[in-house]
Amino acid sequence: MIILKLITHEDKFHLHKTMGILTLTNFFFQTIHYFMHKRLYCINYYIFIHILLHASSFIFHVLPKRPKNVDKMKMFIWEELRIHSMIFAYRACFSILFQNYARIIIFLTMIAADLTTKYVGDSSYTTVRGQHDKNTQSIKKQIYSAFFSMSQMGATAICTGCFQPTYNNFLTFQTLIPIQTSAFGLTLLRKNIISKTTWQIVYSLELGSVYIFWYYVYGNLYIVPMTAIPYILRKIGISKYVIWSLFVLVDIILRK
Repeated sequence: MIILKLITHEDKFHLHKTMGILTLTNFFFQTIHYFMHKRLYCINYYIFIHILLHASSFIFHVLPKRPKNVDKMKMFIWEELRIHSMIFAYRACFSILFQNYARIIIFLTMIAADLTTKYVGDSSYTTVRGQHDKNTQSIKKQIYSAFFSMSQMGATAICTGCFQPTYNNFLTFQTLIPIQTSAFGLTLLRKNIISKTTWQIVYSLELGSVYIFWYYVYGNLYIVPMTAIPYILRKIGISKYVIWSLFVLVDIILRK
């Protein structure tokens, strides 16, 4: 049975599984509530479910380093991935709780991620794109990689609140979904509960829905250049700290 495959001795009190169920439930509930009432329901209280999900993940033993050679091993969670997942999830959570400090939180997030890579990870790899100097010949993989990277940029852009009339908790909340389901997706893959193709489709829909929700909220596609421009600048080697500093600066100038 699927349930038996997901039960592990490390989570003997079912704490992490409980937080996972509550997290998924809150994703559905808050999204439906927003479409019905144009606001999230007591999000400053319920966001702690999402914070505790990552805190509870540390009861598990994971690989110390990113798997590089064996395809099956790539489905395992490693320490850098776990910490990065927590950092970027907390970026959205704390930006929702402390909107006035969202831009500071973004830069603190980048610093924390870089320090994690330096002391825990491998600087030749990124959590999303894999090995830096590896060029794939597959057009499909190149498109996937570009889309995933642009969506990562989009999540950062949304969390800053830049180029938006007011800070939008709903859009920031939506950036949590792909972050907080990625580790679960890897677990389902490793346990042969779903196929790689199925997960790619689900994960792509999660990323794509953020663009759709942006259009629903604002009636424009400004999110596209907000993701594409930072992505292009990053590809040509400009520091992410420079990119997002300029991003915030332009927003401040336009508001004035």
